Amino acid sequence: MRKSLFTKLISTYFVILAISFGLVAIFLSQWFYNYSVNEKANTLIKQGVILNEIVSDYINKKINKEKLNNEITMLSKLLGARIWVVDKYGYIYSYAGDKINDDKQLNYLEFQEVINGKVIVKRDSFKGLFSRPMLTVGVPVYVNDNVLSVVFLHAPLDEIKVALKKVYIVIWLSATFATIISIFIIYYISEKILIIPLSKINETAKAISKGEFEKRVEINSEDEIGKLAVSFNYMADTLQNLENMRRNFIANVSHELRSPMTSINGFISGMLDGTIPQDKWVKYLSIVHDEIKRLIRLINDLLDLASLESGEFSLNMGVFDINELIRQRIIKFEDKINKKNINVNVVLMDKKMLVKGDRDRIDQVLTNIIDNAIKFVNQGGNIEIKTEIKEDRLLVSIFNDGPPIPKEDIKYIWDRFHKGDKSRTKGGGTGLGLSIVRQIINKHNQTIWVESGEKGTKFTFTLEIV
Repeated sequence: MRKSLFTKLISTYFVILAISFGLVAIFLSQWFYNYSVNEKANTLIKQGVILNEIVSDYINKKINKEKLNNEITMLSKLLGARIWVVDKYGYIYSYAGDKINDDKQLNYLEFQEVINGKVIVKRDSFKGLFSRPMLTVGVPVYVNDNVLSVVFLHAPLDEIKVALKKVYIVIWLSATFATIISIFIIYYISEKILIIPLSKINETAKAISKGEFEKRVEINSEDEIGKLAVSFNYMADTLQNLENMRRNFIANVSHELRSPMTSINGFISGMLDGTIPQDKWVKYLSIVHDEIKRLIRLINDLLDLASLESGEFSLNMGVFDINELIRQRIIKFEDKINKKNINVNVVLMDKKMLVKGDRDRIDQVLTNIIDNAIKFVNQGGNIEIKTEIKEDRLLVSIFNDGPPIPKEDIKYIWDRFHKGDKSRTKGGGTGLGLSIVRQIINKHNQTIWVESGEKGTKFTFTLEIV
């Protein structure tokens, strides 16, 4: 876990943080640089306006050139900038800073823009006159509302960068420390709320895979990891239940097979060793025959249930008359009904009721439920089979007024091998009938339920009406 998911998370977080803080640092550095350049430009423009008055005084012969040069030199040292004073023809007649050719005429676009009365701000080497990038500000000099001269102020941009060097160091160190601290925080949080809980789930999963189905994950949180732990424990409960069902299934099958096999073995052994006289063989062979039929029913029911639960079973859907099918089932059980003197009341919707489904499987459902009703109704009791329409479904109900199903047994009646009588002998059933019934109804995307009280027990299932 630590070498895979944890490393990937930390690496991903580190890259994200490094990129994020790096971009922030670059943005702040560039912002401070542009801010400083703009502030410097504003300062140069303000000083250019001040120079405007000095140059105007010189043009109006209020001060001499020496005074002009002194003022420009002093201001140049104060600003750390080169200053040119250019006449309207483009010739520099006063400057402070680097020496240039006095007879050089400026005819650049920048000069034309300023002489036309525009204040300019440029970031370049001023047409190659300087060996390094400069911040250039051009300010027109007005005399009697006419531009008669131009003042250029040049400040080296690299000096601004040098001045901001300490600011850059603080920004980048802050970004670095923020990244490192964030990584430690993420490391702690990831370890506590993600890696450790996942490790617990992983260890529990390994224990369950080895057969320790009682193991559970103990994580108390309401986040996604907590929900995962709850789901995992639910899965573990389900697996434990399935394991218990598997064990019970094996025990039940063993019990159901052992009883008839023991009887068969005992009777045949008695015949072979002479314990059972030959004149009684027919009687005991009849018993053996019944036990064999019971085994066949059990095996067939197991095969049906396995097929239904595995999803390999497919329905042969069609349209049939459920009323006719019910009548045929009543005729099939006529002997059993007469033996117990049962009063059967059949109440059917219309003479013919077409439904959609697998006729043979619905026949199996009716057979199992009616057989149970006959089995558990008292001598001379009553059975009612009724159909009624509710919304777009047909409800088929089979009621018997025999002893009710105990409340504690209701939730178990659909389980395999469950029988209301714990001796497992009454009626000779396999205990799989209702499990098969529910599976068949579920395959039809229909519903089946049971109601049991003092007046008897009623099973009801739905079918799709055509």
